[in-house]
Amino acid sequence: MPVLIALYRGINVVGKNSVKMAALRAMHERLGHRDVQTYIQSGNVVFTAKGAASTIARITEATFEAEFGFRSRVAIISAKRWGEFIAGNPYARFAAADPKLVHAGICSGRPDGAALKALLAKTGGRESFEVGDGILYLHAPDGFGTSKFAAGMERASSVSMTVRNWRTMEMLQQLANVAR
Repeated sequence: MPVLIALYRGINVVGKNSVKMAALRAMHERLGHRDVQTYIQSGNVVFTAKGAASTIARITEATFEAEFGFRSRVAIISAKRWGEFIAGNPYARFAAADPKLVHAGICSGRPDGAALKALLAKTGGRESFEVGDGILYLHAPDGFGTSKFAAGMERASSVSMTVRNWRTMEMLQQLANVAR
């Protein structure tokens, strides 16, 4: 069975839309997924399963909403594709120095590079980005949380995305490698 990585969007550790990772892991196991592992309290799940990623995502989203009472978009990425994302990082040298300053936006399609360039010019930040197929790489030297570019990049990109810092990207890669 292929190794897959699920990225949930819009779930929190506490407060509104709070989901315990043990409950999320149990839900995946009830769906028949095997070798289910979670990483940190922000909706990152590595597992093995049969079937197309798009079908697994649709079923997972519907089950999640039924069990937890709110909707969360779920991106399901194969471990092979994840490895391509890792290998393609144009900011690897920055990530090696401080992985919290490099991020990956996993996208539902190809982000609009021209609109993102216009946003970067408008916000005037020191960020830099590269667009790939289904991914946006971001180097935010002044931090992601204070970046005006980061705050507007999903809207400008014209695709839905969920963002993870590079430390999380690498840890999910390690978990996927162990699950193989």
